[in-house]
Amino acid sequence: MPMQMQDLKDLYVLKLQEIYSAEQQGLEAMRLAAQTAATPELQQGLTMHIDQTQQQIQRLEQLFQKLGAQPSGQTNLAMQGLIQEAQRLMRQDASPEVLEAGLIACQQAMEHHEIACYGTARTYAQLLGEDEAAQVLEQTLGEEKRTDDLLTQIAGQINVAAMNA
Repeated sequence: MPMQMQDLKDLYVLKLQEIYSAEQQGLEAMRLAAQTAATPELQQGLTMHIDQTQQQIQRLEQLFQKLGAQPSGQTNLAMQGLIQEAQRLMRQDASPEVLEAGLIACQQAMEHHEIACYGTARTYAQLLGEDEAAQVLEQTLGEEKRTDDLLTQIAGQINVAAMNA
């Protein structure tokens, strides 16, 4: 049953639920991508972000507890679609280099979605006077941006390898 959407706080809780769903789905997708990746830098970057994502999920659970809200909500359809794109890519008959270049692109699309969601949730928290939550969301936003930067850096070498495959 859909929740009542009466004010910004309700929208804020809904956004946090969407983020929670996205993080849960993304965690599974990253585990699969880490198993698929052959390049040590990509494996290491994904493994590092898996650990970071688990911490981010715990922080979200703490935010829900403070709000007296439940983390469960509807499936984040945007993340679901991005993961389906990655799954479709992994079914292609591609060289390892091309597959990894594509996996990075898919992972970055997921990161960009999370960056947008965290930025929005942080803004809502600030407007609602939830300063501690805003700081937590800002911390996670920074982590997501750094992961995106790392993936861009790793893509530099992998994209060249894919070009020459």
